Amino acid sequence: MFRIAMRILLGFQPCQASPDGEQQLVEAFEEMIRNLFSLPIDVPFSGLYRVGLPTGREGLGLVEILCLRPVLSLLCLLCKELKESATELLFGGHETTASAATSLIAFLGLHHDVLQKVRKELQVKGLLCSPNQEKQLDMEVLEQLKYTGCVIKETLRLSPPVPGGFRIALKTLELNGYQIPKGWNVIYSICDTHDVADLFTNKDEFNPDRFMSPSPEDSSRFSFIPFGGGLRSCVGKEFAKVLLKIFTVELARSCDWQLLNGPPTMKTGPIVYPVDNLPTKFIGFSGQI
Repeated sequence: MFRIAMRILLGFQPCQASPDGEQQLVEAFEEMIRNLFSLPIDVPFSGLYRVGLPTGREGLGLVEILCLRPVLSLLCLLCKELKESATELLFGGHETTASAATSLIAFLGLHHDVLQKVRKELQVKGLLCSPNQEKQLDMEVLEQLKYTGCVIKETLRLSPPVPGGFRIALKTLELNGYQIPKGWNVIYSICDTHDVADLFTNKDEFNPDRFMSPSPEDSSRFSFIPFGGGLRSCVGKEFAKVLLKIFTVELARSCDWQLLNGPPTMKTGPIVYPVDNLPTKFIGFSGQI
């Protein structure tokens, strides 16, 4: 997922002359994720120091590596915000998408009836034919896969990759009898918002059909917020939606799979992921494991 995000969002291609360059970038990105919620103390060995400054004798921080690229380097000289946006794009387009893809494998592995409905939709749209007869998987075809899109929505409702988000109060306000002063940092919970939303019935049930017909369950602006809400919603959300749809299509028409440990226990650190890393046996339709 990281390499896909690098190529599509930032235009980075693997360098044949320097095969270690891409791996260096992956390691720098993983270092950033591990220290995403570090204390704001810029001293040696702190998380902030490891992310923002050179990480070792041969390593560089993520932002510095990004700016080694010729075009991006020139633009970074002109706009500091671009460096931050590039990092945010990678986070929004990789880490959260990888989490959602993992949850898709889990939910579809536990609900074979839903997987069969996905395959039925693919068959109707000509995506389960022989290779010579299959439609090309372009944006027009992806838009027609309504049920597959609902499966992704339901996955994001039950297991949003990001548990919450931060905002700053632009003015003093009162909420449920509590005063929040202007300038305070506040955090909203995506998980709890989905859990308490009155618009969703049978909240614990994995039911993609709840999003199929026009209903209040898909119309509230702030009841379904897997990508956040307002002006500061996830910058990589459109990329993630397309990638998750392609991932679901290719998975459904390529193989069956079995979760070796059954329903997973999820953990947040900072992105949601299975505690056991979801050991799974995949069996291709040709019988190959």
